[in-house]
Amino acid sequence: MSHGHLGHPDEMPDITSRQRVVLKFIVQEYVHRGRPVGSKGLSERSAIGVSSATIRNEMADLEAAGLVQALHTSGGRIPTDKGYRYFVHHLLDEAELPAVDQIMIRHQFRQVEVQLERWVELAAAVLAETAGNVSVVTAPRPAVPRLRHFELIGLQPRLALLILVTHESLVRQVMVHWPEPVDQATLSRLADVIAGEVSGLTAAEIAARPRVADGTARFVLAQVEAALRGLETVGDTEVRHSGLQNMLAQPEFGGADAQRLLDLLRGGAFLNAVLPQLAHHADVQVFIGDENPSNDLHRFGIVVSTYGIDGEVTGLLGVVGPTRMAYGRSISSVRYMARLMSDLMADLYSA
Repeated sequence: MSHGHLGHPDEMPDITSRQRVVLKFIVQEYVHRGRPVGSKGLSERSAIGVSSATIRNEMADLEAAGLVQALHTSGGRIPTDKGYRYFVHHLLDEAELPAVDQIMIRHQFRQVEVQLERWVELAAAVLAETAGNVSVVTAPRPAVPRLRHFELIGLQPRLALLILVTHESLVRQVMVHWPEPVDQATLSRLADVIAGEVSGLTAAEIAARPRVADGTARFVLAQVEAALRGLETVGDTEVRHSGLQNMLAQPEFGGADAQRLLDLLRGGAFLNAVLPQLAHHADVQVFIGDENPSNDLHRFGIVVSTYGIDGEVTGLLGVVGPTRMAYGRSISSVRYMARLMSDLMADLYSA
């Protein structure tokens, strides 16, 4: 199966079938052991069926092609970012998450039923454990928020609190300054009447309605429309993450690297770097090392997917790890979790 959906298939070098086998073994050995792979060890542990001298020659050609590199003149080779990219596109066996893992994950989600907030937390925990890396999950956000309900609570004669709730359970609170004093009874009556007329509409649909004669009602509609538009543009999407201990367990990462990643996840820089790269309607996407636009992410591999209801509400989930990650396991974990979350949301929204 083609892996063209898994990232950026830049021009890849043309290598022989034996070099492909050698590269595949180098990646697998290095991911498993975390140490440079030598020709002697590779000839002993693999089924390539050629001498270590021949493997050494193939390694030299792979190095010339930019797919592996030697950390020391006498040591073995490790994959480059380009080598990982070649592996993901051409050498990775397409695999589903094992059935036993799928059953266990579905069972965990059945325990929390229709609690959307719990789904996001559980997805982060399960994904980190399944992929063995740091997980990132955002709550689903509407493409365009639709009004479910709003209330007006008087605080002072000319000041009220507008509490707006969308169909996606997003809540926005806005202070409203009235041009003239309004009592609570009037506010409640206005909210009941207007909410009944515009429930289920987007900001654009509210704006397109014929103008109402009543000046106060017109003022309320304008405030509701503005609050909904604010939800369309809000950029403070929270990122849930789990599994930072998996990062700390990797030999190439220390506490400073984990702290840097934590800062990226907390500060929104991670989403700002990844979201513009995501292809519309893509499956799982992979970004390796210096393919990431942010310098802070050049030491990481990222496997990510969107989930949700197409055209209505979407979230993002994925894993972040060293470039030396088990890409097959990460891709199958992210793909399965995205499908599961999409199915759960479809069930919830059709209920």
